[in-house]
Amino acid sequence: MAHKLDRKELKKPDEFQVVAGKAMEWILANRVPVVSALIAVAVLAAIAWGVSSFRGSRQSKAGTALAQALELEQRPIAAEGNPQAGEKTFPTRPERDKAVVAALEQVRKDYPGSRAGDTAQAQIGFHKLREGDAAGAQAALEEFLKSAGNGHPLRAFAAETLGYAYEAQGKLDKAKEAFARLSEAGAPERAKFHEARLALVENKPGAKEKLEQVAKEYPKDPVAMEATQRVEIASLPPLSATPEQSKPDGPAKTPDRSKKPARKK
Repeated sequence: MAHKLDRKELKKPDEFQVVAGKAMEWILANRVPVVSALIAVAVLAAIAWGVSSFRGSRQSKAGTALAQALELEQRPIAAEGNPQAGEKTFPTRPERDKAVVAALEQVRKDYPGSRAGDTAQAQIGFHKLREGDAAGAQAALEEFLKSAGNGHPLRAFAAETLGYAYEAQGKLDKAKEAFARLSEAGAPERAKFHEARLALVENKPGAKEKLEQVAKEYPKDPVAMEATQRVEIASLPPLSATPEQSKPDGPAKTPDRSKKPARKK
């Protein structure tokens, strides 16, 4: 049961009041050092706030710079359409690609370690592979995967694109390693698809069955359609063989209509 206070105890000063009173007396007696300490604490708090604000401002500026770099990719090509009056354009597609990559490089240089800087690094890899520079794409994407955190939204896509970059160079073993990273990046269905696909590329036995298994295991995922299409394409006859040539009796002979039939005497 709770202790019932009598009138004498109620008249006693509260313990908190006593402690607070003594603390106030100490502060008044040591006014100068205490005020100096409080000022120091305030300065440290202001510095911490300033750093936090700078970080927020830095991220905001980095995001704006990244958006501007990616906006260049949306600008039309003058020779490919009818741009609106006053709309900025690029003369050719290669010039636009070059400008986009240069802008992304600047974002990466100006804001290293930021989410926008990492995103710019990944985008550089994507652009280089699209331009046919598989080696350049490989270097950019490997750097991105080293620097970007596991939670970066482009991590799985970068791992997959890195696999394609290796594959474009004929480095199938490295491609397999890159595609295998998809499991760690949260896309195990893509990892299994590429494992089966590369087995089909290498003409390994059971590759079609592996692709069919992927389609069965992930029926509601887009990877199921890709796996099914790969199986269907692999089942087609070689392009060099025509329907007539695929017959066992050989191609049917067509009459030479250039010769006129002989007249009956």
